[in-house]
Amino acid sequence: MLVLSQLPSAAFGDGSHPTTRLCAGAVDLLCRQRAPEAVLDVGTGTGVLARIARARGARFIAATDIDAAAIQAARANAALDAHPVEIEFSGRAPDHWGPRFDLVIANILEGPLRELAPALSRALAPGGVLCLSGFTRLQAPALRIAFEAQGLTYWTEAALEEWVLLALRTTIDLSL
Repeated sequence: MLVLSQLPSAAFGDGSHPTTRLCAGAVDLLCRQRAPEAVLDVGTGTGVLARIARARGARFIAATDIDAAAIQAARANAALDAHPVEIEFSGRAPDHWGPRFDLVIANILEGPLRELAPALSRALAPGGVLCLSGFTRLQAPALRIAFEAQGLTYWTEAALEEWVLLALRTTIDLSL
């Protein structure tokens, strides 16, 4: 079991909301199963998902948020861990680093997810996994369609209470 200390803050993602629990479980499982080199946490809030990825062995972790107070809270929380790998916290767009990430996790509301669909898709490396949460069961089908329109393939989903986590994948280019 992974235990991470956390400072009190107003930032989202303290671990109590069902979407954060869904995402935390997905990051933990996928990091243990797939050992991603690079992980991107979009809408990082307190930074808990980025910290899980770091604790599970990711070597490059970027975490973004549009809220400067959330970035500050996430940095403070990450500093509590005795870990040699730094997390790059910023307000940058998800595709700022190019198609680098084996795992991208975005736990934000449905509207921003729709707006960010192209940028989130462009951030994924070939064979990468995108996990989305922050929306309800009723919103999931439309989001799935929006991300499939970006060239991603539906993989699986999970639900907790009325909240959903969707996982999609990029294809692996075998022509190389």
